[in-house]
Amino acid sequence: MRLRNLFLAGFLVVIVTLGLMIDIVRPEGDHVTLLVLAPHPTLGFTYTGGEEGSWERAHPGSERPWWLTGRYKVLIELD
Repeated sequence: MRLRNLFLAGFLVVIVTLGLMIDIVRPEGDHVTLLVLAPHPTLGFTYTGGEEGSWERAHPGSERPWWLTGRYKVLIELD
């Protein structure tokens, strides 16, 4: 019984982590919506690029985020 509970807790942690890593990305300058697997768990769900270069103007000197640099795995592409 104790081993079963431990396995169930580990399985739950994995499922929640994967759920937090699934996001929607709308790349800048494109009319495509992507369901992606993020490189790490996130609290947001939808990420957009906006117009070309809007992130750099709003955050000068900051590193570009994962959804603008393409550091994700595409699960589904919707047109």
